[in-house]
Amino acid sequence: MEEFEFHRQLKLVRRRLQRFRELDGMRWGFLSGLAAALLWLAAGRLWPLEGPWMYAAASIGVFTAAGWLYGRFNWVPLAEAARTMDRAEPGEERQDLLATAFAFAGEDSPAARQQRGQAEAYGAAYIGELKQRLPLPRRRYWPLAAAAGLLAVLLLAVLPNPMDETVRKNRQARDWVRTQQTETERKLEQLKAETLDPQAKTALSDELAELRQALRQSRNPDQALDLLEEKMRKLDEMADKLELEQRRREDWLEAWKSRADTGKLGKALEMKSPDEAGKAVDELRQKAPSLTVEQRESLAEALRQLAETAPDEDADAQRLGEALRKAAAALESGEAAGADRALEELAEAMERDIRASETKSGQAASASELAAALAEQGLDLAEDMAASGLAVSGAWGQGGRAEQLAAGSAASGSGASPGNAPGENAPGGRGTGEGNGPGDGSGAGAGQRSGGGSGIGQGQGSGAGSGTGGRGQGIGAGQGQGSGAGLGSGGRTLVTTPRSIQGGGRVETDGGPATGGSVQKGGKSPVLDGVSRPYEEVYSDYAAEAKRSLERKDLPQRMQGLVERYFTEIDPGS
Repeated sequence: MEEFEFHRQLKLVRRRLQRFRELDGMRWGFLSGLAAALLWLAAGRLWPLEGPWMYAAASIGVFTAAGWLYGRFNWVPLAEAARTMDRAEPGEERQDLLATAFAFAGEDSPAARQQRGQAEAYGAAYIGELKQRLPLPRRRYWPLAAAAGLLAVLLLAVLPNPMDETVRKNRQARDWVRTQQTETERKLEQLKAETLDPQAKTALSDELAELRQALRQSRNPDQALDLLEEKMRKLDEMADKLELEQRRREDWLEAWKSRADTGKLGKALEMKSPDEAGKAVDELRQKAPSLTVEQRESLAEALRQLAETAPDEDADAQRLGEALRKAAAALESGEAAGADRALEELAEAMERDIRASETKSGQAASASELAAALAEQGLDLAEDMAASGLAVSGAWGQGGRAEQLAAGSAASGSGASPGNAPGENAPGGRGTGEGNGPGDGSGAGAGQRSGGGSGIGQGQGSGAGSGTGGRGQGIGAGQGQGSGAGLGSGGRTLVTTPRSIQGGGRVETDGGPATGGSVQKGGKSPVLDGVSRPYEEVYSDYAAEAKRSLERKDLPQRMQGLVERYFTEIDPGS
């Protein structure tokens, strides 16, 4: 269809009408946004919503923009522009010139051309007075509604919100959970960077990866703390199980070393030296042909007995036991070739057992360290939660399992012995705790310490051995060397507690199985700092406290003789 001059005039009017629609859309969108903002701010006072003012501001912007878009794309047709131009002024008669010209734009009759000419003349006059003919529409009540809504929004945004404290606590809880996720991720990266046996590293990495995934799905610190506690206990039990296997293996090796014909084999296994194991087996192989029938039968019986006493729960020990049975059968048969093959298999089994033992030792140490690290990590979270008035389980309380693990890790890392015996001069080792006991220059002190298990510490110092025991369960023993009152030399009339406890030493921790029992604290020290008491009184109190500690928890087999000799040496009646 041919475009006439009145079409251009209609488009100009339509453009102005379109702007009016956009403005009206923005107005209604702004009012709708204010209503939505009021709802957000009101909801923020009823429920702990974080940042309701942000949602309110966003609502105003979004609804206003939506209103403008509605007006922008709600096109004004040309027919409506024509009707608007034909609208008569007050006191004038409506002529419908533009509407008629638009309707008959396709006709070319003389009447149609004449009508179009009249419409275009009218349109030219209308366009010349466009702003007067189409003034900006004014909405009488819109400014009042907008001002009232905006004032209400500002008041709700500025006035104190009773839910702010709850929102702050919720945000803090989320920060705690994120911190645990970050710390677990960091520990996992550190574990991957360590030079551990791949099998041990994989087992520990799987545990940390499982914890990381669970923490990512947790929504509150209570759940995160429970996850930490579960994984901490699992790692601690893993370490205890592996250490128990190692101790049973050591007890088994004592039986090897107790016999002359298998002593070197046992020492090689104890040293975890494949070379020594190979040498010991080679020596046995070379000696086998020269053995008498009775000697071969005796050796075979010894090997068979060792196989029977292999720890049942240790698969590697059981495989070594099977190699022992084959070697015993080959020696009994007297066949040289068969005995050589069986002893070669025994050497290989010993090498595998040594590698497995090293792997388990590294895995046990790493699992124990990870458990202690998770304990320290969870203790920080538990402390923050307790400070905020949130309840935590007993494992994270004072003297709980987490505190025991963290304290045990700190003691191992610092090299401090769990307890030393006080004498008369300088300390013969370094100990921590509260209890103390009499001792001499070489004295090993038994006392209670914080944490489960037992430990021994050895150190060197001048003068009499001195120190203090700690609180908790366990027995600590320290040894010192020096001149002064020691091993009976020097006076034992009075005992004075030193004010400072210093020294150095190596700590050996007995990784006995964790019982998860309650923490028991020792009594007060029988000797106050700087005060002297008769040696006999101090010994009596010290021995009684040590006895009570032993009754609470069994002392490892290898420590019993040491403690017995120690009390014999420091007995004032000896």
